Amino acid sequence: MRAIVALILKEMRRILLFISALLLCSVAAIAQDRLAEQLPGRLFPYPMAPDTCTTLESRCNYIITHFWDGYDISKPISDEAVFEDTFRDFVDFFRFAHRNIVMNSVSDLMNKAQSNSSNLLKLGEVAERALYGTEAEFWSDEVYVAFIKPLASNKSLPKQVRERYASQLARINSVQVGAVLDFEYVGADGLKHRLSDLPECESLILLFIDDSMDSKIGRLRLSTDVALNALLESGKAKLLCISMNAFSANWAREAAGYCDNWIVGCDENLKNQLDLRVFPCCYVLDGQHTIVSKSLSVEGLMSAVNPNY
Repeated sequence: MRAIVALILKEMRRILLFISALLLCSVAAIAQDRLAEQLPGRLFPYPMAPDTCTTLESRCNYIITHFWDGYDISKPISDEAVFEDTFRDFVDFFRFAHRNIVMNSVSDLMNKAQSNSSNLLKLGEVAERALYGTEAEFWSDEVYVAFIKPLASNKSLPKQVRERYASQLARINSVQVGAVLDFEYVGADGLKHRLSDLPECESLILLFIDDSMDSKIGRLRLSTDVALNALLESGKAKLLCISMNAFSANWAREAAGYCDNWIVGCDENLKNQLDLRVFPCCYVLDGQHTIVSKSLSVEGLMSAVNPNY
């Protein structure tokens, strides 16, 4: 019950946040001040866009640009939970703002935090949860990369921290949308294969799974999806299901029970080479194996292949 109440309060808080961004007249500005007082768990009053900002984008641009003006990021963070709530509010405005405004604001924030390595680490942690991890409500590789690049190169941080973010950065950069993807895997026959050796088709769907219950349920849902099966049977698309396992006779026997119209393989090292942040994880490639979409959930893939989903 407490979790449900917390979720409801969180959503109410986000609704109030965007109502404040949309208020456009002087009377509304007074109401916006009152909303600022009513929002709990804030480090500071959020900036109020002037009446001259008459669109949602322009108001969000203004708020993002001036969001941290009243906060000294170089000083120790006294309440990390409140800081993360405030940071997530900051991120909430990103989806409605201009890309250049967002990137400039992130760059400015990270530059100001360079003098305090503890705060720099905290920014990396909350950015990962808000922009990259399974808890993220707004996934953006481009914005997240802007946060972790300084972490990967800042020599005041411990070596293992720099290496962790550098590795993460390399995985993200290796599978950007628009890049051509190729890798080696072991087929159900026990032989090594390459992605580039697969027969040509209009679209190649990659389904990465592990041994979790979520992956098993996701695999079952996709194997019974009418629209996906019709697409595969037509020959316009192929699906390669890759398990994060080393090849074994037991795995090969299990893989034999997968959907008949799937290509099946395994490789325990791919999770350290590709950007696979959740499982099951879906990628969509075109006929030249160029990445069209990445990090899709099963629901996202089913929605893409079935407009009525």
